[in-house]
Amino acid sequence: MVAEKRIIGLVAALLGLVAGVLILLEASRGGSIDLGKTVVGLGVLLGSYLIFRGKTSLLFGWAKTRMGAVINLLLGVVTLILPGGVGGTASILALLSGILGLVSA
Repeated sequence: MVAEKRIIGLVAALLGLVAGVLILLEASRGGSIDLGKTVVGLGVLLGSYLIFRGKTSLLFGWAKTRMGAVINLLLGVVTLILPGGVGGTASILALLSGILGLVSA
């Protein structure tokens, strides 16, 4: 049971890594860098790192779930729903990363 959760967590981290890189590539398209997309891309990469490391929040112990999965899930929803967001494949990969990260928690 533990090995399956580790594999699911690794897949979630890899999906988040791909999503973060795609968002950062989208942010640098066109010769100028979009600051909002860059912050979202770095946030997804941070969430993927937290999923990979299996760290919990440093918020005095009340947040026991994996914060990385929640970060990726929220950023995936925000970029998918908001106009001017990244949308498409990168947002869906970030959503899948968040869902799989919560499953592996």
